[in-house]
Amino acid sequence: MVLAIDINGDCSDRHRCKQSEVLPVDGQLREGLWIKTVPSAYDETQVFRYLCRIGFPGNWSVDSVKDFKVDLDNLALLMRLHIVAFAFENTAMHYAKDHAMDISLPGLYQRLVIEGKGSHCFGMNTLFLQMIRALGYRAYSGSGRLNTAAPEAPPTFITFTHQVLFVQPVQYSNTTYVVDVSGGGSGLTRPLLLKHGAKVVGATPSEWHTLVKAARYGSSLSPSFDSKESADVEWHLIISRTSDDGTITSKLLCSIIETEFFAMDYECSNISIYTGAWAEKEPLFMHNVVCSKSFWLCDEEMEREVAQMGGVPRWDGSLNARFLGRLGMLNNEVKRHVGTRSETLRIFRNELQRIDGLREFFGIEVPLVDMENIRGRLAALELP
Repeated sequence: MVLAIDINGDCSDRHRCKQSEVLPVDGQLREGLWIKTVPSAYDETQVFRYLCRIGFPGNWSVDSVKDFKVDLDNLALLMRLHIVAFAFENTAMHYAKDHAMDISLPGLYQRLVIEGKGSHCFGMNTLFLQMIRALGYRAYSGSGRLNTAAPEAPPTFITFTHQVLFVQPVQYSNTTYVVDVSGGGSGLTRPLLLKHGAKVVGATPSEWHTLVKAARYGSSLSPSFDSKESADVEWHLIISRTSDDGTITSKLLCSIIETEFFAMDYECSNISIYTGAWAEKEPLFMHNVVCSKSFWLCDEEMEREVAQMGGVPRWDGSLNARFLGRLGMLNNEVKRHVGTRSETLRIFRNELQRIDGLREFFGIEVPLVDMENIRGRLAALELP
């Protein structure tokens, strides 16, 4: 910042103190930053097995991984296949002997790619980051603060316990997208352009996500010397849904900052989550067994969703155009969500039923012997 100072050492009336502003460019990181190409922690064999696990179209081999086409369309497809293949879930913190949720790179590869289980946002996005880096994408990991308040209430943010990714999928371009493959019930299902007001459709056209540049609540930062306004230093991710009667409801999901975060940052936050340090502020994980997984709509459901949109051309049959539904389990109830419709599929009365349900609906195997590890926890159902 350059100041005009008079001989008495004060800012002159003629040259008021001003902050040299670098105006943001739509779709770019602050100051037009570029993301470097960073080697992946996973090798070609691991990436090949990942592509097979998520069912990425094509005849892949260990040697052909290096020929993967890096572009926005394939990034979107990878993202959608990932949240269909893997569940957002916290079963390890309740059924594992140590009650820990492992987000180490070897642990995530074993749990997701080899065993077909899931993880929470730290695990899902950490694995995805390393896989897309191996495929040639320029990306890094950021963080966000979840809003725990009700939709109509003022935001209440907890600390940085959410992970997102920033990706520049176009060669020789620093156009940037926000990616989140957590796979939870309100999460992104497609890349979202880093632009104020950018929107992207959600699982179906009845929901959409919007990104807004905003000031941090309670911030001491200002855009200029004499401004009374707070500076727009973070991004707010908002989900909106329309009901059958046309009513639109919106909720601020989280605030996101562009600062790069690293493995140790997530490890520290992860420990606070599975040990219950944040249970008083956000009891969801400690008080419940949580599981959510996306699925592709069948042709009949697709036709119904397209018809409800009115005047929209028939979908082209591609996976990037096909809509998604979600299966969600909160403690003892499994629901199926498609567009504006939800139905209860199963209610569990004991741990044996819930373990069967985890396998049936989400493909997650919990050994019967591990039931004993949930005994005495708030999330436990009736045990033998």
